[in-house]
Amino acid sequence: MREFWLSDTEVDHFLRLISVERDSPNLDLLSEVITKTLEKIPFQNLTMLSNKGTIPTIEEIKSRMLSGIGGICTIRNPFIHQVLLNLGFDANLVSATIMQPGCHIAIIVKIGDNSWWCDPGNGFPYFSVIKLGDYTEKIHPFLTYRLIGNGNSWEIQHLKQSGKWLVNYHFKLEFKSFNEFDDIYINHYTVEGYGPFLTGLRYNVWSLDDWTVLRDKRVFLKNNTIELRTIDELKNWMERNTENISKLIGSENNLPKLWEVVA
Repeated sequence: MREFWLSDTEVDHFLRLISVERDSPNLDLLSEVITKTLEKIPFQNLTMLSNKGTIPTIEEIKSRMLSGIGGICTIRNPFIHQVLLNLGFDANLVSATIMQPGCHIAIIVKIGDNSWWCDPGNGFPYFSVIKLGDYTEKIHPFLTYRLIGNGNSWEIQHLKQSGKWLVNYHFKLEFKSFNEFDDIYINHYTVEGYGPFLTGLRYNVWSLDDWTVLRDKRVFLKNNTIELRTIDELKNWMERNTENISKLIGSENNLPKLWEVVA
């Protein structure tokens, strides 16, 4: 039985936040929700590091997305799944494997006779929703990717500079309820090394032709790379490039918690 966390008022607030108008469920609306989420809501673990060891509740997941501060896949994709359910989509969560078995959450949406993969909770710019069975390349200026599968097993593959395709993650088409992801929440938020999010800094915002990607001490822009050498440089960068430090990490006093993971 599906759970419904979000009221119409909360969903309408989020749609205004990402500049999307409510409509009947259709492919264009699905694509717009995914695209605008990537553009407007940062993929980031700064809030997570500021609350290290604390597993977010449903109310905290809602708060972080409705306030626009975002988070990693455990914040973003369950919330977007709920938005899609409220909009009338037949949406389901699947467990995916990147670094550890079942460490990622993705979304499958059925429209008519077709099923569509989407992943606005990933650190990569997966702007395209992809129909299962469509093996064509999808291109963002930062990334070329495709969805390859057969039957129950599917792979997200990235095209490398060598010309070879590398599997970024894989999943089985087995739908899960939110409660079945309890273990990955415990592991991501309390176990160093389970994923990269307790041992590095991440803050990514994408558009279809531009990006800002913080990875540890480096900020990758479309035409430039910035090195952050001190905690003050991190603070100055956050003041210039994020909406509000205190909104994102609670207090500037939490900055040492961020810097210590990469110092």
